[in-house]
Amino acid sequence: MTTKQRNTVTGTARKLRAAFLGGAYSSAAGRLHRAAVEMDQRYELVAGCFSRNSATNRDSALQYGIASERTYGSLDALLAAEMGNIDTIIILTPTGQHKSQVLRCLNAGIPVICEKALATSTDEASEIEEQLRQGGFLAVTYNYTGYPMVRELKRMLEQGRLGKIQQIHVEMPQEGFVRVNREGAPIVPQEWRLHDGKIPTISLDLGVHLHMLVRFLCGEKPISVVATSDSFGNFAQIIDNVSCLARYTNNINCNIWFSKTALGQRNGMKVRVYGRTGSAEWLQEAPEYLHLADNQGRRFVVDRASGEVEVCNQIRYTRFKAGHPTGFIEAFANYYYDIADVLHLYLETRSSPTNSYVFGIEETLEGFRLFDAIAESSVSQRWIDVQ
Repeated sequence: MTTKQRNTVTGTARKLRAAFLGGAYSSAAGRLHRAAVEMDQRYELVAGCFSRNSATNRDSALQYGIASERTYGSLDALLAAEMGNIDTIIILTPTGQHKSQVLRCLNAGIPVICEKALATSTDEASEIEEQLRQGGFLAVTYNYTGYPMVRELKRMLEQGRLGKIQQIHVEMPQEGFVRVNREGAPIVPQEWRLHDGKIPTISLDLGVHLHMLVRFLCGEKPISVVATSDSFGNFAQIIDNVSCLARYTNNINCNIWFSKTALGQRNGMKVRVYGRTGSAEWLQEAPEYLHLADNQGRRFVVDRASGEVEVCNQIRYTRFKAGHPTGFIEAFANYYYDIADVLHLYLETRSSPTNSYVFGIEETLEGFRLFDAIAESSVSQRWIDVQ
């Protein structure tokens, strides 16, 4: 297999041949990931096992334009038939299935792109880490780091434009577990989201994104936490609200809140960074704008058309001009673009190149250890060191 073949239309490296595991057309993630992987013509979806339900699997293949002979009823069947014909498998199944599927693909020598959360526990992630020591490629999708203005903020912090960073506040409030329908009955999510393990499912669902945003922006690591976890919503058996104070390396204090019981919040992700000489704020629901302030009392806003920006105005982020918002699917596409760069190098050299925009097992394990500490602190009601 070679990556030197060129795409004669775009002049770039050939498209990566991808297969989906999960991601049915009717699923929460399927059409989103299909649009994202093909937006910049870096990948081509050529095969898949989209659902264990044969009718859903067949219908999804038809919707995605995948030939019936390259549509499979199981992961084992897909691997047996497609070895040498695909460059990567994109895993879009429920989180509880990820570990066994990731290990199966890595053992077969197939590069893996896995939707977050990679696994359900630190122990499961450690098993994957052990397999990767023997070789293989793994990237985990943390799409919020793909927003152009988030990447602009990262550059600003690297340049010290806000001074020494003192505080970072991140939150991701949603309302799904306290909403009711017109008849007053709870709106019931997917069944797998209604069970908690050692790490509550809400931490795997929402918390992982906040951990990665802090890691992505400042590069620092959590040291210790004190936290509370509650069940405020319609499903008493699960945690649905987590509040945490965390101490990070380089003397940074972090306030972390994620919830599925915050009425009025559809997806209220917010990042606020406070430095010695300036501050910045970004809201996921208004992703084109970065709100800045300095120690002379000035407040101002930048976007992709602002003269001082260095990242978000690059051609790759300007599929259309500023004023026409770049959104959630484009952020996913930006992340997949970076994975494509790294995956091409891996296929060429069989080494694991690094990229500041692509994340895998190291960052995942760090996050799981953070959430282990949060869970322990919520019970003991004291500060817990992150292992």
